[in-house]
Amino acid sequence: MKAFVHRLTSNISTLPFRVFKSRFKLIGVTGTDGKTTTSTLIYSMLKTDKRKVALITTIGLFIDGKFSSTGLHTTTPSAVFIWKMLYKVRNFDFVVIEVSSHAIDQGRIAGLKFDTIVYTNITHDHLDYHKSWNNYANTKAKLRYFINKISGSIIVNADDKKSYKFLMKKFEGYNVISYGIYHNADIRALHILKDSFDVKSNKIDTTLKTNLFGEYNISNSLAAIACVLRYDVSLNSISTVISDFPKIPGRFDIVSYSPLIFVDFAHTANAIYNILDSVSYKKENNSKIITVFGAPGERDKLKRPNMGKAASKFSDVIIITADDPRYESLDNIFNDITKKIDKSEFKLNKNLFKIDAREDAIRFALKIATKKDIVAVLGKGHEESLSIKGKEYNWNDKKFIQKLLGG
Repeated sequence: MKAFVHRLTSNISTLPFRVFKSRFKLIGVTGTDGKTTTSTLIYSMLKTDKRKVALITTIGLFIDGKFSSTGLHTTTPSAVFIWKMLYKVRNFDFVVIEVSSHAIDQGRIAGLKFDTIVYTNITHDHLDYHKSWNNYANTKAKLRYFINKISGSIIVNADDKKSYKFLMKKFEGYNVISYGIYHNADIRALHILKDSFDVKSNKIDTTLKTNLFGEYNISNSLAAIACVLRYDVSLNSISTVISDFPKIPGRFDIVSYSPLIFVDFAHTANAIYNILDSVSYKKENNSKIITVFGAPGERDKLKRPNMGKAASKFSDVIIITADDPRYESLDNIFNDITKKIDKSEFKLNKNLFKIDAREDAIRFALKIATKKDIVAVLGKGHEESLSIKGKEYNWNDKKFIQKLLGG
């Protein structure tokens, strides 16, 4: 099957604009973490600059600001869905698409031709499917076959050292634009403060005010800026979006400020580390970080211990619960997650808890939280369902928390 898909995508990756006349430029955003935020930043900057633009992300489909769902547990929808959408927006200026590794491997982007491809990072995810990080990264790198090698550009994160080194070998002969905070890059962020950062490249040298949370979102911002500068988006449009970026459902989505309660889609070790690292600076004296999360059943088991380790780095209390367990035992998932958690620091039923039902886990977290504490509910983010034993149950973390709080 994979060989067939490879032949299919290799043969028709040059087709797209022969099928129907269109004038839009196609932008693809891929990576392990940060795809939705980066895609939405690009979309928002283009839209603010008065360009006609459509967006497909994990959240759903946005055309002219109107939202529609792309289905449950979906990042990149089917090729049929994509091509139907592209026909509708054939007179637009831009289309931005989140591209998952599954979509590349399964031929969902067959026939597309990107003008810009953005890489956020390649860390550890989906190894149940790809079997190894090298296979996973190789699949991500295959996006280069779907770009116009002469006029297109690939934007790569220089701070993600392992993937940067890997990708740069693959991208010899392509036009590559690098971005970073800690490493020399074509576009860099400097002098990062709580609500501002400097950005410097051969096209821009300025200070930007920002309402985005966390250093990882500075990185996402750089990726988006590098992309839109290719299309001469104005500094005013860039700064407007960076300074007042609209909240994305399920991304550092604050439900309460006292205690600070938020939900986030973080579902990899890297994402959990980044969000908790960033929020740890909000801790007050004698306050706790209480983290509620789980790991999907029948999916990448190798990432689970690192997820637990990342959570234990910053959390004072860890509550492990259901996150789409499917048919897998929650005991197995709990045992995997806790393998790298220091048992001398985290004692079962003292500051480490296994509460199978997600509603009970969240209810318990809110019960033990004081007004000074921080409660992080991770993994589900914007999602509207829980997958348990072959059934999809209606579920949304934020709505449930709001209900508990009486909001």
